[in-house]
Amino acid sequence: MQSHGEGECTLNRKPTLLWIDRTVSVRHAELPPLFAEFCDVVPCSQATEIEPVIQRGEFDGICFDLDFPDQDGLDALRRTKAQFPAFPIIMLTTQHSESLAIWAFRAGVIDYLVKPVSRTDLHRSLRILSKAVESQRQQQARSPLKIPIPIPAEIPFSVQQSDVKLLPAIYYVRRNYRFKIKSEVVADLCGMSPFRFSRSFHETYSITFQDFVIRQRVLEACRLLKNPNMNITDVAYAVGFNDASYFSRTFRRCIGVAPSVYCSQYQDGTDWNFDAEMLRARLKLPHELAMDRHA
Repeated sequence: MQSHGEGECTLNRKPTLLWIDRTVSVRHAELPPLFAEFCDVVPCSQATEIEPVIQRGEFDGICFDLDFPDQDGLDALRRTKAQFPAFPIIMLTTQHSESLAIWAFRAGVIDYLVKPVSRTDLHRSLRILSKAVESQRQQQARSPLKIPIPIPAEIPFSVQQSDVKLLPAIYYVRRNYRFKIKSEVVADLCGMSPFRFSRSFHETYSITFQDFVIRQRVLEACRLLKNPNMNITDVAYAVGFNDASYFSRTFRRCIGVAPSVYCSQYQDGTDWNFDAEMLRARLKLPHELAMDRHA
């Protein structure tokens, strides 16, 4: 592999990739065109087929395509790396988060790409793959770490097919709750008109999208209020409220007590058990909308 200009590279031969398709969205299920252009790709969509396909074929690496990862998909990646430590693994995802990227590299992937994949990112990834393959030829593969790497708590156990169309909205709110969120922008991310998006969200989760945004902000506020160094006004602005009084009224309506009472009862450790399940119930958030990392 030789470099030609910034971000460009030419392969002596096309690398052969085993493509593990764990996508759940039809919108993201297609192989990125750049990979098909620069790689020979062998698709594999069934988890039970991964081991026999690897044993039968000759591959330079493995690519796990997880648009909206669930714990089963990440566990399949982890098991594959443990069973075939010599194979370089590239991970693709649509749902990016810092904790997911950290988990991926700790699990042993050589590169982590976020869709849509740019030409520059692809060439960088192929250079990394080439170096990994060359290193693999020159030395014996190291034994994988035996220490289990916990999957990030934000990753759901499974993704229901009926929820797939709304997942971009859920992840957008979780990343941007601090800022003003417009339904029109989020509807476009889901490929819907604002009217259809609002109706679909309410039919799927039994709450309106705007209610979900507010409850997500309150849920994050519960986490921040555990810090004795943060005052209530700072927390209100940090989670996206522009008025501390409105935040206090909304918090009391959602949680049942004022923020000041929540702080004192949490710090005293009396009366309430402020765990994730209790907060989810008080906020009337379905399990699939709750952020379990607040536990």
